[in-house]
Amino acid sequence: MRNNFRVVIPRKVDSFLTLVGNILAKHTADGVNSLLTPLNMADMQAKYTTATTRHAQAGQFDRDKETAFEQRNAALGIMHTQQSYTPNTVLYYVTSIRDHLLGVFKGTEQLLGDWTFTVNLGGRGTSRVVVPRNAERLIGLAKGILAKHEADEEETLLGSFDMAAFANLTEEAETQHELAQKLSRDKESANQVRNKALGYGTGQKRGSAGTLLTYVVAVREVLVGNHKGTEQLLGDWGFEVNTSLPTNPTPDPITAMVQGIVTNASTSVPIGGVRLVFATSAGDTELTTDPAGNYAGEVELEAPETVMVEIAHVGFLPLSEAHSLTPDLVHVINFGITPVPIPD
Repeated sequence: MRNNFRVVIPRKVDSFLTLVGNILAKHTADGVNSLLTPLNMADMQAKYTTATTRHAQAGQFDRDKETAFEQRNAALGIMHTQQSYTPNTVLYYVTSIRDHLLGVFKGTEQLLGDWTFTVNLGGRGTSRVVVPRNAERLIGLAKGILAKHEADEEETLLGSFDMAAFANLTEEAETQHELAQKLSRDKESANQVRNKALGYGTGQKRGSAGTLLTYVVAVREVLVGNHKGTEQLLGDWGFEVNTSLPTNPTPDPITAMVQGIVTNASTSVPIGGVRLVFATSAGDTELTTDPAGNYAGEVELEAPETVMVEIAHVGFLPLSEAHSLTPDLVHVINFGITPVPIPD
């Protein structure tokens, strides 16, 4: 009976880089006896160094970004453990100032717009003064209040508040917000360089010359050719070898990179913590947006296909959209989800 086999090339970045590292280590250990001397192993090593360095940088940028977001949110007072009445936060000052000004301008609440509050006027003389929980908008509101306070000088209506502390908290929140955005851009840049070395970059396809993916496929072919009948020896190079497979084995899973942002369809404000499910023939892949509304990840496919993307988030209508994904490419897909209508 014929012994069928499959030599797996993983597509998850960490697993793939581990395989490349094992191949290079085995090649170096074998020295002049290495079966891979016909290949440009020096270039493979250089691409591996680039990919691993950038991958580690991207991971560090991501961790630093999350720390910056946490520090920003703590200063703002919008962490899940905080309330609008948590003292020494931007939200505490903003809501206190709002309530103070509502008392001063009873019946003329629209004048709070001078302090950059959004005032929604309703029927029968009712009004609602909005305090946003979105970080960027809350920082903007706080800066507007501070600018009005400074412009009014001694005539300010906010003399009873510790405006210096309020200003310091706002500055800290804005500094951490800008740092997090920079780290997000740095992470994306590092991932782009990494992906180009891997062969996962935008516009690259399986077989693009000079990429780690192309080198690993070539390594697999060379080793299979040298180990006919003993393919399990490819395990010495770090490959996963599945033997005694059916005559028509399931093809190796392949992946597409997806990234984008999820926003409120009504306000265009990014939404964090949104769960996205990409349903493909290879199974479901779940991704979650970061506090800035961004998501990124790999979706397993078995071939180019149209996949359904399902989004369900508290306070918003469910969304289901079909998108075409192609293996080995990066797809930028943005989503806008609609808030649940508020009954009149």
